Amino acid sequence: MCTVLIIGAGVDLSYGAFMIAPMGATTVILFALPNSPLAQPWSAIVGNTVSALVALGVHQATRDPALAIGASACLSLGAMFLTRSLHPPGGAVALTASLDPTMLDTLGLIFVLIPVFLGTVVLVALAMLWHQLNGRVYPFRQPQAVGPHATADKAAQQRLGLEPEELARILADYRQSGNLGVEDLARLIAAAEQLAASHALGR
Repeated sequence: MCTVLIIGAGVDLSYGAFMIAPMGATTVILFALPNSPLAQPWSAIVGNTVSALVALGVHQATRDPALAIGASACLSLGAMFLTRSLHPPGGAVALTASLDPTMLDTLGLIFVLIPVFLGTVVLVALAMLWHQLNGRVYPFRQPQAVGPHATADKAAQQRLGLEPEELARILADYRQSGNLGVEDLARLIAAAEQLAASHALGR
């Protein structure tokens, strides 16, 4: 699909710009770490795309290689934080672009659209299909109308008696907000409490 669109956009396939290394890192995160906040569709798609846009903008602002590389890396990280789309390969997308100014001159905005945006969308769609076939829920954080046992149980964080903001503060205090989500933490705490209760009852 990507190749067809690239040909339609008039991009020379021999240039190889439709195959960038950061897509491999995105693939690993999407398929191997589907529960991570860094692997969710918004983070992957927006994180990669906004990083490519930043690199293109820096390229238009300066042609100094050292400045472009440093600015692209720093500004792409800031852009991902601002858009709440932290995705580590996004930084590599920015570096890939800034390290090849000739490619940016040749492709311009096409580089942002293909392969970055479209490529990430395709990877996310494939990850959704893969995890569905394997019985896993992806995207991981989906609102549930009923509890995990088809009951009207409250969400895990509500059963704990803790507000989402309090759980988020715990994650921030222990510097785990990039690795674990609020709902993930709530489920872990609830599971630990349930196990401790069963031990207390001698089960």
